[in-house]
Amino acid sequence: MLREVAFRVEPGEVVGLLGPNGAGKTTTIRLLLGLLRPSAGTARIAGRAGYLPETFAAYDSLSVTGYLRFCCRLRELPNAAIELALAAARAEDLARRPIGRLSRGQRQRVGLAQAFLGAPPALVLDEPTTGLDPEQIVDARAVLRESAADGAAVLVSTHLLAEAAAICDRVVVLVGGAVVAEERPGEAADLEARYLGLVGQAGLL
Repeated sequence: MLREVAFRVEPGEVVGLLGPNGAGKTTTIRLLLGLLRPSAGTARIAGRAGYLPETFAAYDSLSVTGYLRFCCRLRELPNAAIELALAAARAEDLARRPIGRLSRGQRQRVGLAQAFLGAPPALVLDEPTTGLDPEQIVDARAVLRESAADGAAVLVSTHLLAEAAAICDRVVVLVGGAVVAEERPGEAADLEARYLGLVGQAGLL
């Protein structure tokens, strides 16, 4: 259950959503996307959002391009959006590959591509670098910063404090369904110390 959760993500900003398992990160994301209805208060995204769930699933029998074409039909987007999305996700090399033959990291890049379709004004990404190798992680972080530089509001849920420190303008820390801190991340070591302190104070260590 969430309580006292209030934050904003402005255009051009990358905000990290941090918290231990069960803190309410996924529930917060589902409320923002309209997949759950709040019992009190409001949760909304201004405009269309690109979404990458923590566990990305697609049709294994389709090629990457075929799957993205299917996504375009569902979202009433032109097929021309596919090439741009693949480029944004650094996934052009996967375009003709069957999804069923992709590695976990390659699937994650396809998941990023579907989130980027149509250059949405908001991106909501749950653990976006899961399964990526170190070079792909660097690329993905650059992509998120580029998206923000182009004016997107980017919300990233992550367990990786170094990632939050590397790409986020602000971090929102959830513990027990409540926001316990909202601040600039600073250096990774500093963020880790503050985060562990907050979680420890809540008796979750």
